[in-house]
Amino acid sequence: MIKRFPKLKIAANALLFLLSTLLLLGCAQSLNKETVTTPNDVHTAASDMHTPEIATESSIALNPANGKEIGTVYEAYLSPEQEAGEEEDTPDIVPDVFKSTAPSTPRELRTSLGHGVLTFTKDYSTAYAHVALENINPEDITMFHIHCGRPAQLGPIIVDFNLMGEPTRYFEDGVLSMEIRNEHLEAVIDNGEGLIGLRTAGCPVVLANPLDRVRTLAGMQVIAEEGELYFNLHTKGQNYFGDIRGQLERVDISAES
Repeated sequence: MIKRFPKLKIAANALLFLLSTLLLLGCAQSLNKETVTTPNDVHTAASDMHTPEIATESSIALNPANGKEIGTVYEAYLSPEQEAGEEEDTPDIVPDVFKSTAPSTPRELRTSLGHGVLTFTKDYSTAYAHVALENINPEDITMFHIHCGRPAQLGPIIVDFNLMGEPTRYFEDGVLSMEIRNEHLEAVIDNGEGLIGLRTAGCPVVLANPLDRVRTLAGMQVIAEEGELYFNLHTKGQNYFGDIRGQLERVDISAES
């Protein structure tokens, strides 16, 4: 049709050119406009949105105060057999402060025992440690810690009861009962110095990044849930590896009530 009518072809080309020109002018104007989004604009946009609340109620009764109640509970039976090695196997490069100052006794000949419980409140604001000892002279105690690590592994310290006071006094009656908060985990990290502190003070959040260490009880509970938290009691004769050790395991308190 256009070939047969040259004038119509010219008109069509002119119309196409006009439309293309108008489209380009519109794009240029859009690019030249300055679009600035301010906090007020965002707030206004958000306030224009409204999502109605659901009518379904929570399947659990909501009570923020319940966060202070005991939530998860872990238990450990401490024994010499759980220690990672004999004191005679202490590496020579270990600083003297970690070496024994009294004669050591092989694991199978020690009669020392312990029973420990570690509990966390539901909101992870507080933890409680309760530990009873048998056949250990409190005066022989040098250190008491909670470590992170698998069985037979020497892991770093996450709670150092020595930074809270003297374990010999805590165990005068054979039982230690202590409250643990985030600040106690922070104190361990802050107290670590140099390469030794990097290796022994504070537990890594993930092994891939040892510099990022657990600083909250919520993080500590995750380690406990993975089965990698343990009590370790050190004495004058068993100062490096420890005298008795106990891996913490989850306890279902609902089944016992």
